[in-house]
Amino acid sequence: MSIIIAAAHVLGAIIAVFAFGAAVLALSAWELKRNQKAAAEEISIALGIPVESLDNAENASKVVRFAAARFSSDLLRNRLSDLCGWVQIGWGWLGTLLQVGVLIGVIWYSFTDSAQNAVHAWWVVGIAVFFWIASVAFGLVCKLVTGRFPGQARQARKQLAEYVRNQGAILTGEEE
Repeated sequence: MSIIIAAAHVLGAIIAVFAFGAAVLALSAWELKRNQKAAAEEISIALGIPVESLDNAENASKVVRFAAARFSSDLLRNRLSDLCGWVQIGWGWLGTLLQVGVLIGVIWYSFTDSAQNAVHAWWVVGIAVFFWIASVAFGLVCKLVTGRFPGQARQARKQLAEYVRNQGAILTGEEE
């Protein structure tokens, strides 16, 4: 009977971590849309172009020049944002590795020592919550210091390069 309870602890902790991860992903998707809307409004105000007209072909060069200047890797705040992005990615991987390590350790000791050790599988949920809260706090500090979220400048440059590459392919007839 104790092995069933031990399995329930481990399985319950795994399900809780996946549920927490799904909730974090849903929150991240909402936040991404909100941030994109805010960025579009910022570009609109800076260029004096209505938000609805930003995608028009006649405004594309203005938007590209604005974004290239704003997210240039020559600016210290953008380099700091990029660094914060890499730190946040590393922090996420560290949290994931720690969760997997704890879970493997709990399962191992539950089989080799005592099934009562399985209750410690719930630490995985605590670790996930801690790493998420720390990541959010770090992101807010990065936003406060640089005016950008971690990795925002790098992501913007990547999207800008992709947009320019696609426009060049369309203009030269090389689109797939």
